[in-house]
Amino acid sequence: MNLIYIFADQWRRDAVGIYNKEVITPNIDTLAKDGFVFNRAYSTSPVCSPHRACLLTGKFPIQNGVFTNCKPGIDAQLSEDDICVSDVLKENNYETGYIGKWHLDKPDGGDSWDAYTPPGKRRHGFDFWYSYGADDNHNTPHYWNTEGKRIDINQWSVEHETDVALRFLQNTKGKFALFISYNPPHSPYDSAPYKYKKLYDDITLKENVIPKFMHHTGEMDKNLISNNLEDTIREYYGAVSGVDDNIGRIVGYLKDNNLYDDTMIVISSDHGDMLGSHGLMGKYVWHEESIGIPLIFSGGRIGPNQSNELIGSTDHAPTLLGMLGISVPEDMQGKDFSPLIRGERFEGYKSIITEGFPNSTERIKSFEENGENFLDYGWRCVVTQDYKLAIHRGYSFGEEKQVFLYDIKNYPLENKTIEDTKKLEELKQEMRYWLELTSDGFKV
Repeated sequence: MNLIYIFADQWRRDAVGIYNKEVITPNIDTLAKDGFVFNRAYSTSPVCSPHRACLLTGKFPIQNGVFTNCKPGIDAQLSEDDICVSDVLKENNYETGYIGKWHLDKPDGGDSWDAYTPPGKRRHGFDFWYSYGADDNHNTPHYWNTEGKRIDINQWSVEHETDVALRFLQNTKGKFALFISYNPPHSPYDSAPYKYKKLYDDITLKENVIPKFMHHTGEMDKNLISNNLEDTIREYYGAVSGVDDNIGRIVGYLKDNNLYDDTMIVISSDHGDMLGSHGLMGKYVWHEESIGIPLIFSGGRIGPNQSNELIGSTDHAPTLLGMLGISVPEDMQGKDFSPLIRGERFEGYKSIITEGFPNSTERIKSFEENGENFLDYGWRCVVTQDYKLAIHRGYSFGEEKQVFLYDIKNYPLENKTIEDTKKLEELKQEMRYWLELTSDGFKV
């Protein structure tokens, strides 16, 4: 069976038609109707680079070393020695390809977050390469190709990357595994073609929206359209509809060329976007709008079904390999959910963990100067079917610890915390379980 794994950046779970009828995503909705939907998929660390590293390695941030975004002054990047799902696919004779945003290598210098990934081990088994590090110029993107040549484009990145994906599919000669990483709907929000923006007139703001527009890490958001949240969300939804339209192009090609039934199509994202909920923008916080991501397995004769089992970023790689009938490397920490998708006996998680760490040189230095390991700080969050516990020990040294307990079954908008000593201790024990499992020095 072939594989196409498509993930869009900063696309939250409820910004898709199957969960929110305001969002126009007919192609994704059809894939969901015909395939297997994970209703409770979460980003293990809701920011670009850490999720991507978890996705590819099946390991948690402390184990794979990517605890925050790969950016200037930060010692975080994917090790060329880690075994990624793509390395395993290559070893199993797949024609492998990667298109779009990579964001797993250290920047080359200066203030830019962008980075060139040279041919060889750093590309982790991907033979076809059409990618860049991190760049948010969605209408003037650039890429480095398989041979390492830089290519500059004047076209919306989603459309262009889909063009490249279709050419890749036309040139394949055997079984293939293609990963496509669209950057939109990541900010700046006003990049999608007008034909998608004009789909949205009236929108409904979530009841937990507070017009403050701060990032959880303390910065004011700079991407709000005309200082207007409604306009910003229209643009965001427009980008999502544009992603959907281009996914439809890929599905159409597969069907027209008798490849659909032999190709597993996975739709997901790396993290969400707060879009004003709880007075926040962006990601990197434990609320559902940030950590909740779509996850759909379709095509490949996968039958229609859905599940509320909890699944995290580290579980994607083992599940992909399991669905393809390939042995999962022993050092992958995630769980193989393929038996669940196939309708076989399966035991899931009682809880999962999501994580955020100090993310700047200044904050990291504040811990080091006081003899502390910065990786033991930031926040950790455990999620069960009905409850969520978040403990925040601060992004900088000396910040006061904060504890938040939510009843997400009865208060899914998380607009209030609860007082329940017994439940608090129960979830603290769940957190201790994950901290021990991942060799995490965070103190509950």
